[in-house]
Order: sequence, then C-alpha cells, then structure tokens
Amino acid sequence: MKPPRKLELDQPDYPEALRALPQPPPVLHVQGRFELLTRPGIAVVGTRQHSAYGRDATVSLVVGLARAGYVIVSGMARGIDSIAHRTALDVGGETVAVLGTGIDVPYPREHTELFALIAARGCLVTEFPPGTPPLKYHFPQRNRLIAGLAQAVLVVEAPEKSGALITAHYALEEGKEVFAVPGPIHNPTSFGTNRLIQDGAALVASAADILRVMESRTGQPLPEPVAAGVDTVELEETHLQPAASELARRIWTALETGALELEVLATDLGAQPAALSVALLELELSGLVERLPGPRYTRVRARFNP
Repeated sequence: MKPPRKLELDQPDYPEALRALPQPPPVLHVQGRFELLTRPGIAVVGTRQHSAYGRDATVSLVVGLARAGYVIVSGMARGIDSIAHRTALDVGGETVAVLGTGIDVPYPREHTELFALIAARGCLVTEFPPGTPPLKYHFPQRNRLIAGLAQAVLVVEAPEKSGALITAHYALEEGKEVFAVPGPIHNPTSFGTNRLIQDGAALVASAADILRVMESRTGQPLPEPVAAGVDTVELEETHLQPAASELARRIWTALETGALELEVLATDLGAQPAALSVALLELELSGLVERLPGPRYTRVRARFNP
C-alpha cells in the first residue's frame, strides 16, 4: 500500500470543497483513493446506539445512493457510520471515512478491519497529524469536513444531542441539502431526526427521494451508476420472498452448524465476494442472519420461511 499523502492548503491538489470552508484545515493526510474527495458524495451519519430500524434504513438508503454513483461519506464511528461504510463497499460502491484521529490510528479498535478495507478500496482523510489519539473534541471538529466533502447530509437516526446533528448544521450553514429519516415518536434515537424534519430538513423514505431532490437541486445528471450491487427494492423487503436468491438459501444451509467466517463461506460455496456480500445483506435485512466481528455470520432465526 502506498504511504499516506500530505496536502497543504496552498497546493493545487487540495480538495476545493474543503478549501471553501470558513476554516479549512491547513494540512490534510489522505490514505487510499484521493480522487474520491472530488467526486459527488452524500454524507450518511447517525447515532452510535442505533436500533434495528436505523440499521435497516441505513442499509436500504446507502445501497440506493451507492449504486446511483454517489460516494458515501461518513465518520468511521460505531453504529450508523460504520454500517454506511460497510454497505457501500459490500455493494460495489465507494466510501470516504473522515477520521477524528491520525491517519495511522484505527478507531474504534473493533473497526481495524474496516479501516484497512477503506484504505485499500476507498479513502481515509484527516486533518490530524499521524499518531494523534482519539480525543473527545476532535470528533465534533471533524464533522465540518464530513459536511464539506458531501453535496448533502443524510441523518438516519439521532437523539437530541448527537454529533450527527452537528454535521447537519454545518451542511445548513454551507447551504447544502439536509435529509432525515423519520422515526417512532417515543424512540429517543429518533428525537433528533424528527426535530430536523420539523425545522425544514427533507423527509426521506427511500433513496429515490434523495436522488430526485439532488437532480433537481443541482440541475446536473446524477453520477455514473455503479454496476455491482442489488436491487434496492429487494433490500427494502422485511422478509425473504419465495424468489429469494439461491445463494442466500445456500448460505442459510451452510450456517446450520454455527457461525462461519466470510472467507470460509466464500470457499465452501465457491461464490464471488461481491455476490456473497449481496446475499448476506439480503439475509441480514430479513432478520435471518447476523454479522459478528471477524467478520463471521450466524443464524438469528431458527427457521427459514420465505
């Protein structure tokens, strides 16, 4: 892997979107595909303590946005952020992680594998020098970069006091579109998103809602669609249908004996990584399979009833 790039504000390669900020970082450290910093992006952010509803909404929306060609920008945090990054990669899309640490400091530690994956297939970017530890005040600070790199911000699930709302406010200050997913009125993790909608954020129920607004707002064609991935409509179903993919059924059978690592599933089933990831997402959204650290996968339900 190539060493990280160091970009100073006066260099021509410094991303114009960040140069235009009221307080642009004097220096950026970048690992991975630098060109993603100049591509049309949507920031997807939310709470670390997400619900199953928030997880499913994130996956469904990110699949549609990533397949439409948008780079998914987020902050590498637990919860909604990491789900957004993983989903974009799983369906063949692209993602940028804005760090609150040095470029060489994976955080949180359980995301070390995701950190390496984004460095190889996406892009990591930070304003903090190498070796910088995860200090509390760094994360609200880096949120302005998340908003700065994106054409719009989508808040999936957030309580009243949430870093995701800070990102949304940065976007509003820059005149960018803010989208929010409505949630149950008694769920604390929906208080922030529901308030955003009351204050004028666009309510979204599907990726198509966002794509229509973005095309109308910019007056430009949408980014080039990504070829890999799955049908967004399929992922929005809450249960597997009779036409559930054959690979999903084979995965279910393979997991009969217990949890298996992704590499073992790929070898045992002779499946391509992209197809395997799509089928696993299908099973996860149906509540049949759960992703564990490793990554490993295990059954959640005892029976498969498509």
